[in-house]
Amino acid sequence: MTTPRPTHLHRRSSSKWVPPSAPLHNPISIFRGRSNRETGSRVIRPNHLFESPRYELNNYRDFTDNQISTTKYTIWNFVPLNIWHQISTKYANLYFIFIAVLNWVPFFDAYTRYVGLIPITFVLGTTLIKDGIEDYRRWKFDNQINEKTCHVWDRDRCAFRKTEWRYILVGDFVHISNDQDVPADIILLRSSNESGTCYIETCNLDGETSLKQRMVPAKKDSSFKPSDFTGVVTCEKPDKSIYTIRAKVEYEPGETDVIIKENMLLRGSRIKNTTFVEGIVVYAGHDTKVMLNNGRAPHKTSGIEKLTNKFIIACFIMLLLMVIYGAVTSAVWVGEHPTNTEIPFILSNTPRPFIEGFIGIGAFFINYQLLVPISLYITVEIIKALQIYFISNDIQLYDPKSDRAIDCRSLSIPEELGTVTHVLSDKTGTLTENMMIFRNCAFDETDYGSEGSRANPDKPVRCDELFERINNSMHNPIQKHFFANILLNNSVVVNTIPHTDLLELGNFEGGVYNIGNSCFYDVTEEKYRAKLAAVGKEVNGDDDLSRPDMLGLPSTIKFDDRLTVIVEEDTPTESPIPDISPSLRDSPETATPTSPIYRPLSSLSSFSRKLSTVVRRSILRPISDIIPVRKRLISFKQQALNPYEAESPDELALIEGAALYNYVLLERAATSITISTPEKAEKRYELLLTLPFDATRKRMSVIVNSPKGPLMYCKGADSAVLSRLTPESSADKRVQTIQSHLDGYAKKGLRTLCFAMKYIPQEEFDDFLHSYKFLMEDASTEREKMLSEKADELENNLRLSGVTGIEDRLQDGVPETLCALRNAGIQVWVLTGDKLETAQNIATSSGLFHPQRPLKVIETEADAEEASESAGLNIIMSPAAIRLAQEGNSHLMEALKKAKTVLCYRMTPSEKATIVNTVKKKIKGNVLAIGDGANDVPMIQAAHVGIGIAGKEGLQAAMACDFAIARFKFLSRLLLVHGHWSYYRLANTFLYFLYKNANAVFIIFYYQFFNGASGTNIVDPIWGVTYPIIFTSVQPVVVGVLDQDYDDATLMSKPEKYIIGRENQLYTWTHFFRDVIDGIYQAAVIYYVAHLTLYGSTASLWEMGFYVATSSILVNSGHLALQVRYWHWRLVLLFCLFIFFQFAYFFVECLTPGAYMIPDPPVWMPVNAMADSRFWYSQVITVIVALCPRFTSMCLLSSLNSASIGS
Repeated sequence: MTTPRPTHLHRRSSSKWVPPSAPLHNPISIFRGRSNRETGSRVIRPNHLFESPRYELNNYRDFTDNQISTTKYTIWNFVPLNIWHQISTKYANLYFIFIAVLNWVPFFDAYTRYVGLIPITFVLGTTLIKDGIEDYRRWKFDNQINEKTCHVWDRDRCAFRKTEWRYILVGDFVHISNDQDVPADIILLRSSNESGTCYIETCNLDGETSLKQRMVPAKKDSSFKPSDFTGVVTCEKPDKSIYTIRAKVEYEPGETDVIIKENMLLRGSRIKNTTFVEGIVVYAGHDTKVMLNNGRAPHKTSGIEKLTNKFIIACFIMLLLMVIYGAVTSAVWVGEHPTNTEIPFILSNTPRPFIEGFIGIGAFFINYQLLVPISLYITVEIIKALQIYFISNDIQLYDPKSDRAIDCRSLSIPEELGTVTHVLSDKTGTLTENMMIFRNCAFDETDYGSEGSRANPDKPVRCDELFERINNSMHNPIQKHFFANILLNNSVVVNTIPHTDLLELGNFEGGVYNIGNSCFYDVTEEKYRAKLAAVGKEVNGDDDLSRPDMLGLPSTIKFDDRLTVIVEEDTPTESPIPDISPSLRDSPETATPTSPIYRPLSSLSSFSRKLSTVVRRSILRPISDIIPVRKRLISFKQQALNPYEAESPDELALIEGAALYNYVLLERAATSITISTPEKAEKRYELLLTLPFDATRKRMSVIVNSPKGPLMYCKGADSAVLSRLTPESSADKRVQTIQSHLDGYAKKGLRTLCFAMKYIPQEEFDDFLHSYKFLMEDASTEREKMLSEKADELENNLRLSGVTGIEDRLQDGVPETLCALRNAGIQVWVLTGDKLETAQNIATSSGLFHPQRPLKVIETEADAEEASESAGLNIIMSPAAIRLAQEGNSHLMEALKKAKTVLCYRMTPSEKATIVNTVKKKIKGNVLAIGDGANDVPMIQAAHVGIGIAGKEGLQAAMACDFAIARFKFLSRLLLVHGHWSYYRLANTFLYFLYKNANAVFIIFYYQFFNGASGTNIVDPIWGVTYPIIFTSVQPVVVGVLDQDYDDATLMSKPEKYIIGRENQLYTWTHFFRDVIDGIYQAAVIYYVAHLTLYGSTASLWEMGFYVATSSILVNSGHLALQVRYWHWRLVLLFCLFIFFQFAYFFVECLTPGAYMIPDPPVWMPVNAMADSRFWYSQVITVIVALCPRFTSMCLLSSLNSASIGS
């Protein structure tokens, strides 16, 4: 088959495959998705077995597709559903809707109907817009995920075709290349590695950046061709567990593979160190484990907001009392004034007193509604958002080394940073660098340490004594077994070359060579087949042409600096790949305008020319330039680039440390491990079995073949290994000496590991292997537990090989930060899994323990009782004491309340969250938890404030936290400066709003004494409802964002100022009643000064209202100005602008005709009022008399140097 040559050599085109969707008349397009919830196992047959369109497949109908959506709303339900959420989550909104509806009842209307809708419409509308923007951002992020691409098997073309993730279905075969993310949960069926293994990074799943090995099912042969696969997959219904899977693949009747977690590639993991993998999708979209685990972090409410809710309840009770009083007074007044009384303007049909009182209830509810502050919620949200913005842009919270700034993931609790009483911190990676460095080891009676570690704190340093010892006794069996244990007993991966999948580089589709988004028409099938035949490659059909791996081309290539192709094959290919197109021989750099290559490329972009050059120089280059990778020597420069990737920093440190003494890990395969020894000899070990590490055993073991039979190498924590030694080891002098060195490492703060070994009789090993493999095929939920117990049976009667000490040094600024937190009165806890000596050394070197305070180790209830009698102790809690704390032991709780600092050692991850809850509930502390690993996530989410450190253990903690920082040292500024400012600002803002609304309501209340308790409002109705949300809302926002009682330098140098928020000195019931009473007093001054000024005059109600409204904004602004501690010209301008806006509003309103049944004031009313000198006299008197008590009290407090100044 040939393709006519077009005008141009190359063109850009979309290479994405978009499967046809269901037609609109098809009911599947309307009722999309599974028809009902899955109740049992799902049975999956590959999609290529069915000839029907994809939208008619059972897998399409029964299971969800791979498109995800994390939005809360759709375009159709956004408005009604958002309003429902606002009503159901904020009951105050329901109250304000009730008031607005009440105002539409003819008997109750205190305002014009439409005016009453303004406040609640503004609040609901503002929140609706904010939520809409947030949901739109989620939608855009979802699209970025859904539009990612991978290769999916197309049965019609018999080829893998690039398509977007959203189109993947359960039952599809997918082809994933190196460094690509896995799009769904799939069963691995093929790997480019001959051993059938691949490596993945699961940072997005469990926060671990280390690599994990996965393998094809045990009975699956190495060959895999999607068109020939007819197996049926049976698996459980979707669940959240990422560590368990219960499934099986039936290839033929009687031939079944049990699927274990090592056979699964989960969505969100990334393929590493593997050219490509292929597998079948079993869970897609929202059924994948990562999506099922993407539960939202728990909603956290700050202490200030909780107390505010109580204050609002008090305001509501006050509102009820005022309404009852007004209704009763109205009824009494009507009863005392019959209809025949000559009272001007009274209606002749005034109802009976009881009816008048009932109507008054509704009228007074509407008039006094502001006592529950409607604008408070939206204003506080704006203030918090702006506070978060300034925190996020603080340059002093930016770490240039990691290029990370603070990430504020929660917008709701910035003030909580200023009220922390307890900080609970992880150690490794939080206080320390999590950069493990090999420092010490002992395998005989000598302690081999790194003398140069002080000069090179960031790098492992070779011990000259050990180096000389190794060179002089290369054949020492103890030494050889010790280092062999280090090199073999780990999961470190050797990664010497990058991997490139040829399917990503190009393939034939429709007779045209495609690469990326480009088509090269000169590269025709006819020429390609002819040239491949010339080099002895057989091509069987279009299927093979679409799959470079079927063409016999190298499955993995590498480009060196000269664009030379390096093939990852055991044997080199002798024949060259032909130069398919003569026109491609010319270099674009040297071509002339008449060259064959110049003309077609002259109109193309520089991208096309570069792409053509890469294709020509890499894919089409003669293979005579190719050299086999395994015959190339690894240069010193390549070694310096660190070709290792490890599951844990400890293992990587051990491998790098062993390399200093010429013990080098060269290769790790599925069944063998190759190392290099100081004799410059390569040694290959046959790997018989690996017993992986688990938290219960705290050990890892490998079993290799040796001349003496199966040999087990075991490593783990000292408590997990030393107890497993042979009985005679306790009397062995060498073992005793090594144990003393081990204790010395712990006292120096080093992380310790013990290494042991034993030979296993062949018969015993065979029996064990048979039982172990049988358990591995078990699909029950107890499989992991049974495997751990089985491994435990073999790991005994060990012989100690040696011990190591690995340094995890403190981060910069940790001692200073801990000292500042301690001086701020914050109790700091450090939670670690290390042994006592290591934990105690770290606590001392980090400055956790106060040097002048006694140290107390609590292990028993008697220790707790003794400690409870003293205050200010440095307490160390053993695992037994932690259990006492969980039980709520009263003596221990008392001791912990009085302690200065607390250190918990030998803690498991599950105990961290328990301790956080204990401190919250038993000690009543306001807890901040900080950590950097996936195992810290429960602790972070359980705390009042969760801080994540984006470190080497992944981003899981940073993703689950409220605030993510790069270094522990930033915690002091975050709490002492931003936390204090946020608390100070929001406390004053809440009090100001409660005061301001009480002030506005009581002005109306005082007026009822002079209008027969009729419920009439004294001020302009539009101004009355917009005053709290427009006229006096911007000023407190600006003050709430920018005001400072102390500058940042003072707060950092004097941590004791943090006591203001820690002890909640600015926001208490005392402050609430004081400010409300102040508002009631100021309301009396505002009303009665205006009343007395106009008494006996012919002034109208509108003019009286103008006097009161002007006094209100002047007094409220003056009250807020007295709170401000940090003045600048912009703030002065803002205050003046809104006072001017007040006058401008009334001036414009009096010239505007009434509409929608809204009465308008008389023309020129404000001008005539301001022309009267009485107006200005009354305003000056009102402001002075109203603010005098507050100003006087502030002066007295200032003279007494009170910490609550300005509150």
